Amino acid sequence: MNTVAEAIETITVREAQLRLAQSEAAVALKWVMNTPADKARTRLRFGPGPTCEPLARMLDRALAQAEEAGVEADQLVLNRARVVQAEHIIRIRRKAHGLADWISSPTSDITLVLAPPGLAPEIDIDSASPAPGVADTPSWTPAPETAAESEIRQALLTVLDPDLGVNIVDLGFVRQVRLDDAGHATITMTLTSPACPLAKVMTDQMRTILAERNTEFTVDWMWQPSWRPADITPSGREQLAAIGFNKF
Repeated sequence: MNTVAEAIETITVREAQLRLAQSEAAVALKWVMNTPADKARTRLRFGPGPTCEPLARMLDRALAQAEEAGVEADQLVLNRARVVQAEHIIRIRRKAHGLADWISSPTSDITLVLAPPGLAPEIDIDSASPAPGVADTPSWTPAPETAAESEIRQALLTVLDPDLGVNIVDLGFVRQVRLDDAGHATITMTLTSPACPLAKVMTDQMRTILAERNTEFTVDWMWQPSWRPADITPSGREQLAAIGFNKF
């Protein structure tokens, strides 16, 4: 009699930008490949062997999918894994004496595949991927905007990042402005990190500024490609240099 595990081919989970170095992920995964999925999760969380909570959380997701499909955790093993070095996450770091620069955190694009036992395990560590740092080219090139869309972009020059005192346009946070036929604006934006605690403060400022123009808007957050210092305009660089940023 066929089991439920035999009826399901694989369960796949992926994190395109997991805050985890490629080398660390590779070491941890080699200890748990072809291990029953629930035991692999336990080892990654508590040992023995190298522990790695980000990978354990990925297995949490995979096992939740298995449970929804009616598959027991002990019917699946960690059969395949792929680890590709992804673009670094860049954050702001303030220093003493009015200086500041950027913190670069490594990330990896990781795919984990659970499958029934019996298949040959496979782990793919993409060692040919480049070592991304603080790139010197912008991450995003906007499409041309209409005159009305450009006016909205100009209005957003008065919206400041409250931590830096520099406007969100010159910081490279505003990627695109689009107006539909009804005059509703869709503003494509990013920030230094999806976890930035100041997002609401800035969108509230935008709401106040655009209300003066009777413009309703929606923010479309875009996290890929990630923001990088090269997205800052020349004017933004001058403003940041004036407050102590000494590295771009």
